[in-house]
Amino acid sequence: MGVTIKMPLTFESCFPQEKQKPIDYYLKDLGKDMQLLMGSFLLGIKNKDSKFSGLTGFLPEYFSEANFEFADCVYRRMTIYAKENDFEMDSFEVPYPISSLNYFEYVYDNPAAFEKKDYTREEFLDIEINFFKAYTIFNQKSITERGNELAQNFKKHNIPETLDNFLVGNQLHSFDITDYQIDKVFMCQFLKAYSFFEFLEDYKGSTHLITAFYKHYNVKDSNEYLHKLLGIVFPVLTAKKEAHTEIHLDADKQEELSLFIEKHILLDDETLADFDFTKTRSYPLYKIEKSKYRIIYPLFVVEMIYKGLYFRFKAINDNLPKNEQLKNLYGIKNLQFSEQYLLNQTLKKLFGNRFLQKSGQEMDVNFKGAPDYYVRNGNKIFLFESKDVLLGKEIKQSIQYNEILEKLKITFVQNEEGKPKAVLQLVETIRKILTKSLAFDTNAPSNRAIIFPILIVHFRMFNTPGMNKLINNWFNDELSKLDDEGLNTSNVKSLIIIDMDTLLYNSHFFETSKLILEDCLMEYHRNYLNLDLKQHNIKSQKQADERISESYTSFAYYIDNKIDKNFRRPKPKLLLEKMISVVTK
Repeated sequence: MGVTIKMPLTFESCFPQEKQKPIDYYLKDLGKDMQLLMGSFLLGIKNKDSKFSGLTGFLPEYFSEANFEFADCVYRRMTIYAKENDFEMDSFEVPYPISSLNYFEYVYDNPAAFEKKDYTREEFLDIEINFFKAYTIFNQKSITERGNELAQNFKKHNIPETLDNFLVGNQLHSFDITDYQIDKVFMCQFLKAYSFFEFLEDYKGSTHLITAFYKHYNVKDSNEYLHKLLGIVFPVLTAKKEAHTEIHLDADKQEELSLFIEKHILLDDETLADFDFTKTRSYPLYKIEKSKYRIIYPLFVVEMIYKGLYFRFKAINDNLPKNEQLKNLYGIKNLQFSEQYLLNQTLKKLFGNRFLQKSGQEMDVNFKGAPDYYVRNGNKIFLFESKDVLLGKEIKQSIQYNEILEKLKITFVQNEEGKPKAVLQLVETIRKILTKSLAFDTNAPSNRAIIFPILIVHFRMFNTPGMNKLINNWFNDELSKLDDEGLNTSNVKSLIIIDMDTLLYNSHFFETSKLILEDCLMEYHRNYLNLDLKQHNIKSQKQADERISESYTSFAYYIDNKIDKNFRRPKPKLLLEKMISVVTK
């Protein structure tokens, strides 16, 4: 399975002969409660294996029987559209998470003519059709209009129309929101939150912040906080039906849990300034009535566990007296927790007590410019650079692809002040290996060294198809300068991007040696980043196209699928241990 591009239905493709009206015209007969319900319904549809998938899944599930004739007209029109544009019918979808999020934020902020209303059967049938039309307008803004503007940007700035540029340009803004495994997200969010509490409770100067945090949420410790938070998250994980999920509190704990939940409903938008869909992340669920809450977007609710944790600490830290605040909380979370504590903890478990291993902190004491983690197994060297960085929403959602490329280079190659970032840092370490000047490992071979440069990232957006090839191309450009200096780089492998969640999620298979990291890196190096079709038994052009398309997928996609195809995932022992400690203490 390669890079799958779905085609959300747009107004102009469904209704080519109809003049499009303003969105509010189609929504005018929906009360505020129904507008929000429709939004949470769409956002509750699974991103994989959904019964609403495809036109044959969505149309009969969404439309009442009395509107089947309208639905059939839509289907027949899309059949014609598919033939005219050489599309497969199974590539069409109606719900698209980006459109659903845009819709939800639109109706959340806009006043409705009325809050609640009882609808007659005839009114409801009209509402079904009008809402469908309104939604296809949101799809059109998300897909068609964005795609046209992006194409103009490529042309204006003479950007090569390569597949990696095309994929990053078209998918970066949405990939982490539309392509995820909810069980993987939950496991990693919980483990990172648990580790962050452990880290922060031992961190010098954090006492006032920790105490204020527990007081604000009326809990005695991190276990009680996480235990209560799981009560919000579990309805998402255990929901038997798609569409909206609700939380109804038991009478005996209504007051206590309502207070806790409502402290997670509203978060100051300014604290989430770097994230897209700030409003919905700030309000991941909303109150229907007393003791009843409705989840807006399941992914954002699960991400409250860790991703939201920093922002909740920040809000409390900012309100402490100056002399009690933990200084540079952002830097502490990014550098000392993510790029050091969490990285070291994870890689140490992954490699066990094998090989020569050095953490960045160990090396930085005496050696400037050392990698964030270093492993050597004989003549095989693994270099890790870890970057807990993200692209702010203005860049991530931008259709100015030239600006996206510039920001990626600033983030991963060299910043505005000329300071080397991950790519240049890795190249410089490789230079030291090849020139026998690696001071922290004087026994490292030079000519015989097989070097694996690895960039660890902490946000799923960098798993966007094409991203690894794009950044690896920049890495190769810098590496070629070493060749120009007369150094032999033939044993330096491609730069591979691995996100921290993928390491956490799959660490069991490396810890138990069911998989060898080196073998997986080599397989991804050969069959993805440097695919040579001559080395594969390709029997048709279709097979070739599929193989090429698949080669642009991330290491996360490759390793998750490799494990799911070849192994039965055991119960996550570490997760269960920590969850039991949270629930029972």
